[in-house]
Amino acid sequence: MATSKINRKQEILDAALHCFNQHGYAASTIEMIRELSGASVGSVYHHFGNKESIGAELYQLAMNDYHAILQNLLEQAQSAEEGVKAVTCSYVDWVANNPEMARFVLYSRGQLVKSGAADALQQQTQSHLLLIRDWFKPHISSGQIKRLPSECYASLVLGAAHDYARLWLSGRTRTDIKEFRDIFADAAWLALRPGN
Repeated sequence: MATSKINRKQEILDAALHCFNQHGYAASTIEMIRELSGASVGSVYHHFGNKESIGAELYQLAMNDYHAILQNLLEQAQSAEEGVKAVTCSYVDWVANNPEMARFVLYSRGQLVKSGAADALQQQTQSHLLLIRDWFKPHISSGQIKRLPSECYASLVLGAAHDYARLWLSGRTRTDIKEFRDIFADAAWLALRPGN
């Protein structure tokens, strides 16, 4: 019985992800999600309550998955350079392995925030940023990573990969993002290594 409920919930999430990516978050409706998942109206509302809750859960699942990849790569990093590259590589790896979820996160976040899921999304983002900040802090203090305004680090480490991810996920470029993983990681380290 419990497995059936878990499967039904996952079917609803899968259907919602498809609808959000196919029609856009704003244009997708509970009825579209219900129909695609094969769930009853009662089942959808039992598991989630509303479309905003479905979107927030999808976003949290995506961030938890990405966070786990990042944490694993950072734990393996033995130097400042490896850590900076780990942040970039974890992003590229996650996008490459989860293009549908990445598409949803990149293109729906703004609408999710407006829908009332802002608190949940903010908590998720803060948790992610704290992991990175805590890892970077001693390397910045020791001079192994260039000291910059804190707001700049994410853009310098993820900017190129993030921009290319948008192009790749929208179909505006055909070369798989994985092909440029090392290029983006090297660029991030060049931007943050001391002496530049």
